[in-house]
Amino acid sequence: MCAVKPALQTKPGLPSLAGLAMDAPIAIISHAHPSVSKGGAEIAAYTLYRGLRALDVPAVFIAAVPRQDLPRVTLRSAQERVIPVDPARYGHDLQLGGPAVIEDLVRVLRETGAGLVNFHHFLSFGLNAFHRVREALDLPVFLTLHEFLAICAHHGQMVTRPARALCDNAASERCGSCFPEHGNAAMATRRDLMQTALLGLDGFVAPSRFLIDRFVQWGLPESGFAMIENGLIGFDRPGPLREREADDPLIFAYFGQINPFKGVDTLLDALDLLLAEPGLRPRVRVRVHGNIIGVSPEFEQRLRAAAGPGGVVQFAGPYDNARVRQLMGEADYVMVPSRWWENSPVVIQEAFAASRPVICTGIGGMAEKVEDGVSGYHFRHESAADLARVMRRALAAPETAPTRFPVPGSETDMAQAYLRFFAARTGGRQGEKEQKT
Repeated sequence: MCAVKPALQTKPGLPSLAGLAMDAPIAIISHAHPSVSKGGAEIAAYTLYRGLRALDVPAVFIAAVPRQDLPRVTLRSAQERVIPVDPARYGHDLQLGGPAVIEDLVRVLRETGAGLVNFHHFLSFGLNAFHRVREALDLPVFLTLHEFLAICAHHGQMVTRPARALCDNAASERCGSCFPEHGNAAMATRRDLMQTALLGLDGFVAPSRFLIDRFVQWGLPESGFAMIENGLIGFDRPGPLREREADDPLIFAYFGQINPFKGVDTLLDALDLLLAEPGLRPRVRVRVHGNIIGVSPEFEQRLRAAAGPGGVVQFAGPYDNARVRQLMGEADYVMVPSRWWENSPVVIQEAFAASRPVICTGIGGMAEKVEDGVSGYHFRHESAADLARVMRRALAAPETAPTRFPVPGSETDMAQAYLRFFAARTGGRQGEKEQKT
């Protein structure tokens, strides 16, 4: 009979993790490093890592970084590790990683003595990394789901191709109609591969009920999920709020990637409708913060032209996430006009931490997080006219802006919730191992 490992020791009041070696770190695996890429998944992964460290729980942060981006990486501690990857060698059709990258990951996990692994995506490393890590190291492996890439081959957006209509059912024949170059059989094979890889894991975390429901409908067991909201680092230290004079224009600000799914074009269309109305031009301003990624040349030209001298649009470009609440505090509303379902956009949590109402598309994870008329306003999906209506409502009575915001959790709140879930799932796993021995 094998010896039972002593449980990982945590601060008083925190759960111990049955079956994990004493002082064995929890490995947080990210498909990118937040010093290079500012997407929500990598920020959430790093926030969890910081929360675990703040609780004195041993943790390591392991991120994939394209080789050409290695000079841009900033590591803040010795517990952060980087694995160089070549994106051209990643199999995007079936989300499979190259053997060399996976073996690098196994090596780093072995070197750090990891006792539990929490992936925050399968990108960069691939679905096949899950099985290899369990095979080589016999560790509990968890996956935090941030979007729908396992379900939907169209960038995980669950919108049809090419029409970009919302999709709520990933049946093989529907996926085959979106990808006629592959066909129904290939899309069914993709689904089987994804499900097989995910069903072998020890558990799943998702930051929205909406995302959990979609994955349960798709075929994952609801009993394997925990809903844990993303935390914020330093959420209790918001930047100063803007002191607005009565005749100042209202500032509607967008934060995040500027890509075809984020609906910035819908925001510009709504603005055009408002500016056609007499007397509104002096009362409205739009600020756009973020990186331009994958948009058409026509849209980029339109955005830059709208931000020209004398216009009401300001294109502020990329921003340091450490300053986001200060920047939000300089605006009156935070805009989330996405044309896809979203999950739990970090920008909504950041807006609430900055005491700013959110105007968002009234679907999916956005509608779940923003209560219409309480913490912000909803508008109809892809309707510039309805967004203009909501913005007009805000302009008509600035003093009645929504002011009741949920209190976001901190990085340690997030970490404590993860620890409770890990403890519940690893306890059962250890019992199974003891029975076998």
